[in-house]
Parts: sequence; C-alpha cells; structure tokens
Amino acid sequence: MQAVILAAGAGTRLRPLTLDIPKAMIPVNGKPMLQIIIEQLKTVGVTEIVIIVHYLKDKIINYFGDGSKLGIKITYTEQKEMKGTADAVLTAEPFITDKKFILIYCDSLFETDQLQRLLAHKKADGVFTVREVEDPSRFGVIITEGKKIVKFVEKPEQPVSNLASFSVFIMPREIFETCKLIKPGPKGEYWLTDAIQMLIDRGLTFEYEVSKYILDIGTHEQYTEAQELAKKLHL
Repeated sequence: MQAVILAAGAGTRLRPLTLDIPKAMIPVNGKPMLQIIIEQLKTVGVTEIVIIVHYLKDKIINYFGDGSKLGIKITYTEQKEMKGTADAVLTAEPFITDKKFILIYCDSLFETDQLQRLLAHKKADGVFTVREVEDPSRFGVIITEGKKIVKFVEKPEQPVSNLASFSVFIMPREIFETCKLIKPGPKGEYWLTDAIQMLIDRGLTFEYEVSKYILDIGTHEQYTEAQELAKKLHL
C-alpha cells in the first residue's frame, strides 16, 4: 500500500520553533512528528511513502533518507511554489500506482488504530477522518446522508453539522484528475477540498470515520496539547 504525506509547509504560526526546522520535524515528546506518522503507516502495511517537501526540505531528506532505516521506501517530491494543497498533492501523481492511497498532512496527531478503521471502508472510493466539535464555525465540516458524505461546508456561520474534517484520508487516484480541473481561489491557491467536492458531485462515494482524539498541530497551544495527547495515545 502507498501513502502520501504533505510536508511542504513552513509552519509560520509555530515560530520560533520552525525557524530552523520544517513543521513536519517538530518534536513531539522527543520524536519528529513525521516519524510518528511513518511508524503509524507501517502498522497498516504501507510499504511506500511519497513525502511532499518544500520549506527546509533538506532537513527532512537528510533525516529519513530513502526510508530503509525505518523499513520503508520513501520518495520525495517538491512543491515548487506554495499554491495550495491540491497543487501539492499533484506533485505525487507520477509515483502513485495504487487505486487508493492514504493521504496525511504532516501536522496530524491521531490514534494509530484510526488508520485501520479507515481501511475497513472497503466499498467507499474515499474516506475522511472527522471529529465532533463544539464550534463548527471554526472548521470545514461535512454534511452526510448515513455514512455517505454529500457536501463540504467551510466554516459555516450557521451550524449545519458538528463533524469537522481533519487531515487523514483514504483517497482515490481520481483525485489527481480533479486537482487539475479546479479553479484557484482569490489568492491563486488550489485547494484539495474543491477537488474532493468535484469527485463527490461526479458520484464517487466518500464515507467518514470518527476520531475521538485527532489534533492538527498548527499553533503553540495545540503543540502543547500534542505533548500530552501523544503520551495518552502511546505514540
């Protein structure tokens, strides 16, 4: 099985932690975040990982090399310009041959068995990780019919759902096609959420799996929370 990890970002909100290391390499209880994710991927039989790099890329490449020390094959691809998540994902297209692959953003901390639960959705084309949240207006949320996702709503003013989307997915290979078709946002960035919605509108089936713990580490407060969560989850 193959996986793609988005690790191109600079993590500006985590400065000064990220002045000398990329966000993917910030330590959580002494271990780089990216290493935690790689070790989790190995538990579900992932043998090949594509890591998308940009900011301080040599720090990642020099640390992990070809992945052999961790018993995995790692390929690196660079997002030349920071033009959004869909643009980043497209750089992995030449290396993905499986019909489905795992897609993870490098700042996601979650329970390891979440991956197994995602993979149990055999009939779905793609699967989201979501968490129930108290304030949906701070998140992109999903609207569902049963276990099927029918729509994304980004930071809704009125509560349409309390299921917030987080950055661990099973993704169909068709995502590359729609990443090429979506239109840029006001700042010229191409977003993966738009590409996924296009697949949903075409009739591909996306389901979801709830995580109780998943945390995206984007701020200093979340970074502090991550240290305790990692201990709780034995990561």
